[in-house]
Amino acid sequence: MIKHLKKHILLLSILLGSMGNLQAMTFIGYPIQPENTQISLLTCSPGELIYELFGHTAIRIEDPTSGIDFVANYGLFDFNQDNFVYRFVRGKTDYQVGVQYTTSFLEGYKERGSSVRQTTLNLTTEQKTYLLQRLDENLQPENREYRYNFIYDNCATRVRDLIEMAVSQKISYPTHVESYTFREAIMLYTANAGWSQLGFDLCLGEGTDRTASQRELFFLPEMLGNAYHSARINIDNQSIPLNKHTSILVPKTRENTSSWFTPTLCAYLLLLASIFASFFLRKKRQWLEIGDVVLNTINGLGGCIILFLMLFSQHPFTFENYNIMWMNPLTLFPLLAAIFPFLKKLNGLYYAGSSIMWLAFIILMPMLPQNFNAAVLPWVLTLLLRSYLRFSEIRERHQSRNLKI
Repeated sequence: MIKHLKKHILLLSILLGSMGNLQAMTFIGYPIQPENTQISLLTCSPGELIYELFGHTAIRIEDPTSGIDFVANYGLFDFNQDNFVYRFVRGKTDYQVGVQYTTSFLEGYKERGSSVRQTTLNLTTEQKTYLLQRLDENLQPENREYRYNFIYDNCATRVRDLIEMAVSQKISYPTHVESYTFREAIMLYTANAGWSQLGFDLCLGEGTDRTASQRELFFLPEMLGNAYHSARINIDNQSIPLNKHTSILVPKTRENTSSWFTPTLCAYLLLLASIFASFFLRKKRQWLEIGDVVLNTINGLGGCIILFLMLFSQHPFTFENYNIMWMNPLTLFPLLAAIFPFLKKLNGLYYAGSSIMWLAFIILMPMLPQNFNAAVLPWVLTLLLRSYLRFSEIRERHQSRNLKI
């Protein structure tokens, strides 16, 4: 009896052990076997829209034995969120992580003509298990949202941090790489989008001209992908490639295009038009005054945005912005004087002061610790020209009246 009981206990133990082994790990509710799973970094080339300019990064989870082939994407956002634009300007936009079928993900990039490069990661079963567990945790409804930050917390940095944690920070990145400031790195991806580049240059201040560390540059998906292509993992005094193999899942078919109608060209054309109007259309004083109000109003509205970003935005590098020296809300005065006639008596004082302000900026411009967009100089020269001529005209009128008296 005892002998049969021992036999049954032994068989039960074997059965329970077998059942334990059969209990596969789950990923978003699907059974998955980490030892058979392939985890890859997907690097997507840039597109044309402003939120596509810098490309994209995602993680592919592929387990042939379970039929799983998903892409985890940290770049999801909803334009229909309440006050989306206002929250984005404030730096309080919430992004989400989500999953989609790989075929669907790739089809989207194929349609827009962007390439998708796959870097399969050379991870151990333990490292893959950790990464899948953390990713599954992030994908839970209560954890999906995160506060997006263009430089320090985006789709690329989230993936970078996840992989680094999976390998216990033992990644050695390539050492012979070109260094960039944050602004230079951004300009690499806005070279064919002049108006977007102007927006970045106006809104981002002195901090953007700091040289970024190699790891900080990984906010750009292609720089992250290039680094992981050659990175190595240090394990037990051995250095092995992080990149198991690389393949192109979607070839690039979109051609890089740029418009000839750039902000710099517009600014110089405006300067030439202002010179012509100032010296050959002087009799059209009313139209020139309207033009001055328009120029100063545009400049003042831009200054309101810059000041708002400096004071209230959580975006990085918006605080110390020397663009406020030439583009600030004070230049809304001509508009206020046109609306409230009693202010017109101060026009002379305003145009004298603004002339000094813009001249001082032009003189100090090469010495300031911030790089400025190429369109800034001709724009400020236009403002200076018109402001000085308006001041001279107002002064002449006052002198003429005094002589008559």
